[in-house]
Amino acid sequence: KQWYQRRVRVPNSSKFFSDTSTSQSFRCVFVQFLESDGLSNFLKAAKLSVHFHISDYTKPLTGLRKWAFQHQSLYHNEAELRKECEQYMSEYDEREKLKLQREKEMSETPDDDGWITVTKSTKFGASVESAQEKKKDYDQKMEKRKKEMLHLYSFQERENRKESLNLLKQKFQEDKEKIAKMKSARKFKPY
Repeated sequence: KQWYQRRVRVPNSSKFFSDTSTSQSFRCVFVQFLESDGLSNFLKAAKLSVHFHISDYTKPLTGLRKWAFQHQSLYHNEAELRKECEQYMSEYDEREKLKLQREKEMSETPDDDGWITVTKSTKFGASVESAQEKKKDYDQKMEKRKKEMLHLYSFQERENRKESLNLLKQKFQEDKEKIAKMKSARKFKPY
């Protein structure tokens, strides 16, 4: 088996999305025949090169009425549009599934000489481990930002240093008192 990869263009069958913009314009002449023979002569002469509209005094949409109709036709029914989009996406998913299946078959089956074709593989979605790593990295970045924001001004940094020195002095005094109590109880043996 040989697989050939080519881009398949899916024909556009949508009434909502068009491939090209088509502008329909025309010139029109209103003719009223006095005799019925005039109409038959006109139809014989027209053949297929001229488009005509036969009616009893009804005019085709032209001018402002035509533009208003075109503008209103731009706004589609939401339910129909949703249905068409869902249908298109399901067809697209099927095509992608077939494509992945073909690539998998191609990578698993050796050819006549015993060689296996190496194909590009892409992973869809992220694994749990990579998501946890990303969350951990994000948390670390946020902690760094918070630390950076603590010392926005120089006086804040000075105050922070003074507070840390006061805490160290306080802990030192508490340790001194503990040592004094242990000495008095004769439980303190540093050597």
